Amino acid sequence: MKNNLEKLGYKIYDSFNNTNVHPSLSGHVDISLFFDGKNFISSKESYSYYKKIIEDADFKNKYLLIEGDSFLDKSYPSDVKYNLCYTGKYAIGNFNYIDERLISRLKEIDAKFININQGYANCSICCVDENSLITSDEGIFKTLKNTDLDILKIEEGNIELQGMNYGFIGGASAQLGNDNICFFGNINEHPNSNSIKKFIDKKGKKIMNLDSNKLKDYGGLIVF
Repeated sequence: MKNNLEKLGYKIYDSFNNTNVHPSLSGHVDISLFFDGKNFISSKESYSYYKKIIEDADFKNKYLLIEGDSFLDKSYPSDVKYNLCYTGKYAIGNFNYIDERLISRLKEIDAKFININQGYANCSICCVDENSLITSDEGIFKTLKNTDLDILKIEEGNIELQGMNYGFIGGASAQLGNDNICFFGNINEHPNSNSIKKFIDKKGKKIMNLDSNKLKDYGGLIVF
């Protein structure tokens, strides 16, 4: 999968291996790092790792890395402090658990807050554009269908996550630029592939399958 992204011209940086959390989530970038399009906010234990990447890659004049207030921990909800879905307009998460520095940043950029019960918000939501989302989580769907957002509800499961019974659509997908939604695997292997493809096409986006296998939850990508 890395090779396919590199062939598209992307330079790949490995995410922080966070041994504070469950091994199935330790390498997931959306567990330890949040990005709003301009600024990063990291967990306290991952700050020095991401600081070095930004400095070595000479991004420090383009992006600001902010150290969050919280360390992460294996026990839920201490592992979801930074696992927030930000569409570019809406901030969706369980704000009882989100890091206070991250909440302050969201207020600074005038994000619209939507509180949900699910702590693993970014894992659970594929963001197609700022107003269009895909999820298998019934609670998220029930909350968001009463907003201005356009939501596609899909079946639970059918996505692999090492060490767990199944993974989630947010962790198995990412936006690549303004025009593409990529999947870690082949979307045609998902039982709801037709409805997913129609939904994404309706939004004027193209689908990129990064390999030919069943979808895998790797914790998404941060593209910058």
